[in-house]
Amino acid sequence: MFGKGLITGMSVTLKHFFGEKQTLCYPEEKLPMSERFRGGHLQLNVKKCIACQLCALSCPNKALTLKVTTDENKKKHMAEYVHNLGRCMMCDLCVERCPAKALSWDKNYERAYFFKDYMTYDAVEEYVPEPVEETPKPEPAEPAAPKPAPAAAPAAEAKGGDQA
Repeated sequence: MFGKGLITGMSVTLKHFFGEKQTLCYPEEKLPMSERFRGGHLQLNVKKCIACQLCALSCPNKALTLKVTTDENKKKHMAEYVHNLGRCMMCDLCVERCPAKALSWDKNYERAYFFKDYMTYDAVEEYVPEPVEETPKPEPAEPAAPKPAPAAAPAAEAKGGDQA
C-alpha cells in the first residue's frame, strides 16, 4: 500500500506531540544517570584500596599513575592516585579489575574543561575522610590544688629602695 510508511511515521509523531513532555530545565534539574553509567571522575575509596596497582596495569592508555608507600608493618598505602581524563577512554577495565572494589565512577556527566590541566586530578587528595567523633576525656574527680601565693616583697623595695 502506498503511503503506509508516511501514516506510521505521522502516528508516532502525533503520539509524542500529545504525550507527556520529557523536557528538563537543565542547570536546575539534572538527568538521573543509570547504575551502569561510565564517565566523570574515578572515585577511589582510600579505606578499601589495598594498593595492588592492578587498575593501572589494566589501563590500555596508561591514564592512571600510582605511587605506593609502605609503612613500618610493610603494609602498602596509596600515596598518589593520578587520573588523566584526557587519556582515559572510559573502558571501565580499571573498575572491573579492582579486587577490593575501591574504584567507581561518579555520576557527573558534565565534563567540559577550559584548560587541559584541569583534566588531571589526584583521587587521594580529593578523598575527604569522614569525621571521627572523639570520645570526651574524663575530667579529674578532684580539682587541682591552688598554687601558693608568692612571697612578700622586702620592705626596702616596697618603699622605693634605690632611687637614682
